[in-house]
Amino acid sequence: MFYIIMFIKSILLEYILIFCHELIHLICSFFLGLKISFFQVIPFTIYKKPNGIGVNIKSGYEPGFTGRLHFNSCRLTSSLDYSKLLKKLRIFLWVGPIFDFTVFIVLFILGVSLKDSLYLTITALIHLGVASMTFFNSDGKYSIGSKEDARIAYALVNAFTLCGNGDVNYETKRIMTDKHVEISQNIDWTFFQVHDLWNFLNNLSFYTYSLCNYLNNDLLSLDDKTEFFMETLITDFDKIKTFDYRQVTKTSSSILLYYIYRKIQYKSFIPDKHVVIEALKYCNSIYYRNLYNYYFNDDNFDFTSCKAYLLTEDNMPMLCHNCPGYSKFFYKLVKLKD
Repeated sequence: MFYIIMFIKSILLEYILIFCHELIHLICSFFLGLKISFFQVIPFTIYKKPNGIGVNIKSGYEPGFTGRLHFNSCRLTSSLDYSKLLKKLRIFLWVGPIFDFTVFIVLFILGVSLKDSLYLTITALIHLGVASMTFFNSDGKYSIGSKEDARIAYALVNAFTLCGNGDVNYETKRIMTDKHVEISQNIDWTFFQVHDLWNFLNNLSFYTYSLCNYLNNDLLSLDDKTEFFMETLITDFDKIKTFDYRQVTKTSSSILLYYIYRKIQYKSFIPDKHVVIEALKYCNSIYYRNLYNYYFNDDNFDFTSCKAYLLTEDNMPMLCHNCPGYSKFFYKLVKLKD
């Protein structure tokens, strides 16, 4: 019974620490002038609605994340604003790991120093594991990565501008388009190499998000290298499946989105059947499969039911739930087919 009680104490305390981690980010965002519109600590979500505040309790969440915040779109008026926002976002991200490290040290010391406080040491170790996961998936990845790689910096700013909730003004779109072209022009890519996964993953994210932003009218144009990269993705798909199985799901989704993009461009476009079969097999998303079928199936396909499914937010990827900044893309994509 002693160990059960100790375990329960540790879990409850860890949940409080997870909440405090997100709360620290929230407080920091107020000082940085970011306007919060979505606050999530699993399984609770608080979000802004057009007519007030909404609260959801859901069991599903993004793998690797214990909580998430999302904000209204930040407005950019110049390239200088891009740099300023990037600096703000690094501060916003760093407060979480600083809090986690401080908590770990304090709890660990208290746990080994105080009598009958072993649960504090256990909590410290649990929190170290949870914090490490958060650090490598989010806070650390973007706070450190954005300083080292322009593609990661772009992804970070993109999440707070083009993918922010609310309207995105024209100047923001123009600046992000210019930045997209600038970064793309500096990317040197020929084909997939298993020993160069860092470049591959960053290019995959950069070009996929750029493609989505363009389809959503948030980027004014796409650099020519976008299509080149996507075509190499298709050419190297078998190699990617063989040597980098962990990224096959992302790659498959990107290929399906690219084919939809081509279909929107050219109504007579016919994708490679072999690639489609493999991509649908590995994409691991019922929603993406339905989205592809909505664009490419024949006249006997039940488009009405499929459209209703696609327009239901609960069916969309978890990232979109109660986040108009992300769900707007899928609404737009369905509309483009009409």
